[in-house]
Amino acid sequence: MDYTKDILNRLIDIYERREGYKKDPSSLRVIQVDIKKVYPAYVDRYNHNVYKEINVAIEKLINENLVNSNIDVSGKYEKVKLNVENISVCYKKVKRVTVIEQCKKTEAVLNLFKDKNLPVLDNILSDWRKLISEYKKLPYDIKYDAIRLMNILKILEAILRLSNESYIRNFSTAIFKDSKRFQREFKSGVESILFDYTDEAVERDKILEYYNLYENPTYTYIKGDAVIKFEDSVIYVKELSDGIALSNVSLEAIREVKVFAKSVITVENLTTYHDEDEKEAVYIYLGGYHNKSKQVILKKIYDENKNCEFMHEGDIDVYGFLILENLKEKTGIPFKPLNMDVDTLKRFFEANIYKELTFSDINMIEKNKEKLRDYKEVLEFMLLHNCKVEQESIKAVEILEPAGRRIF
Repeated sequence: MDYTKDILNRLIDIYERREGYKKDPSSLRVIQVDIKKVYPAYVDRYNHNVYKEINVAIEKLINENLVNSNIDVSGKYEKVKLNVENISVCYKKVKRVTVIEQCKKTEAVLNLFKDKNLPVLDNILSDWRKLISEYKKLPYDIKYDAIRLMNILKILEAILRLSNESYIRNFSTAIFKDSKRFQREFKSGVESILFDYTDEAVERDKILEYYNLYENPTYTYIKGDAVIKFEDSVIYVKELSDGIALSNVSLEAIREVKVFAKSVITVENLTTYHDEDEKEAVYIYLGGYHNKSKQVILKKIYDENKNCEFMHEGDIDVYGFLILENLKEKTGIPFKPLNMDVDTLKRFFEANIYKELTFSDINMIEKNKEKLRDYKEVLEFMLLHNCKVEQESIKAVEILEPAGRRIF
């Protein structure tokens, strides 16, 4: 071990933790390391080589006026104190970059991404500039790493500009010429950043889909008494017992959708889609977050079938209601909630088929009270009984309640 560099690095670490770069050196408490505690082998009477190497290292640093220390009667040093006045020399000796210099490099990277006309990115940059101006580390494990910061900002800008459904491996190849690097090094952090800076209430594991970035192609499933017309062909959906799955490209090619059932019901979960068998309804599973292509097809169905009742069946949790409200807002369709009322929630609760609320759930309910005022009764029941349920629970209740009777 190079004890000279190791001792200096330990002292510099303490100096940085105490934010010595922001303070008058005379105001700093003594920055020191206890040699005997840091290097137990130093006081091992049978390890003379370590004792000798450490003494040589300390004496060298004393001679260079980088540290101060006193030797005891046994020839050992105890506390080694940093000479703060020569801190710049210490950094050069161990080839470290000062926090101030790191912040300057980081600030230069932030400035490269200003004026991009992307509100989410602008908010991120504003917060991070403030942190850097105060010499504070950037969050999301970026710290003062200008290279990682550059990559993350490049990723964020590219994601925020996606207008069509794109796939993660293709995206990673476009950014890094490596199909797996985004997932390997950046995906988790980028999801956290977008989740924290996105005003829409989107669950963290769906945040990339919200911005049109998908793991794999997604499909919209449609079943029920409906006819879908393309330029040169017609699909009679009713003839397919489990309906049909259409990719985004297929959605864009649809010319007309005629619904002969009384209701059009969008469902949040694929299991629910397969379970439902109401003959007077057309069921649509959007296969992920409802992006632009899916919103367009829903508007088309609504415009051409306004005699139908439009409903949405989602999880009975805060995100289920927020998805419903977002769906109404983005499509302009007056969807009504289906099986998302307080009586349904009570049924699940009494059958002991529910999950407890997380801190995030509770926080999201409080944050969106006004937006979700139409669902006040069911949200109050959630909070009172600490419960939420998934729509798949309907079949679970039926399994536990044959002929309408509970079996436990």
